[in-house]
Amino acid sequence: MWRHIGVFIGLTVFFSGGGCSFDYTPKRLSAYLTPVPVPKTTTAAKVAFPTTKVSAVLVVINDYGFQKSAPALQPGTLQVLGEHLQSVLEKQVPIQLETVVFPKAIQPTGSPDQFVSLAKEQGVPYLLLAILSSSELEVSDRFPLGGSLEGGGGRGWLVGYRAENYARLELALLDTQTGQLVVSTDGQAWAFLERLDVPMESNVYPVVRRDLTQPPIYPNTEEDAFETLRWVTGQDAITQAVMHLELLMKKDGKA
Repeated sequence: MWRHIGVFIGLTVFFSGGGCSFDYTPKRLSAYLTPVPVPKTTTAAKVAFPTTKVSAVLVVINDYGFQKSAPALQPGTLQVLGEHLQSVLEKQVPIQLETVVFPKAIQPTGSPDQFVSLAKEQGVPYLLLAILSSSELEVSDRFPLGGSLEGGGGRGWLVGYRAENYARLELALLDTQTGQLVVSTDGQAWAFLERLDVPMESNVYPVVRRDLTQPPIYPNTEEDAFETLRWVTGQDAITQAVMHLELLMKKDGKA
């Protein structure tokens, strides 16, 4: 999928010259689940954590049912991201994940019934929902011949397109016995793809970039370019979402 991938540490600095924003990638959790109202005696915006370690199944959903959504991820890409998410969660939060599933039958109905049925099939009281979505915008652009953003266009320019992808990963721990959300949070990420108008053999295009502080990522082929872009933002959104979940659980004394 890519020729080089740098290690992502810390938070990405988001900047876009094209005027796009994360508003194009709305939160989608409520489309899949309308939670039972939290009891009035609970002052926090979440139900209290269980006193014992949670046993759950990780449910990964790729949502693309909204305006400006990027196309669906390829099954292989989604599986790689889901397994990566499972690995990161197991290292950072006190949730025992029995397995990870990618149910194609789950639809944005707003009802918890389909999740209750899934939990019964899996034999667990909790589901950790992971809803990955992204929006995409592509505009005409021109790029320096040598590929370096710092060197400018002294060697000439190439005509092409710049595609920006804004990803959001929502995490929600669902108690399927009550239909209540225990906790929910999300993470966001941004990256852009530079590709040429007329594909040519090149060591520098197409290229996926986050920001100038991180190394570029080179897709193997033109055909892999967009999928690599979506993989990059998906992985970075995972990093941020899990960090937020970990902080919430530490605040509650469960991590």
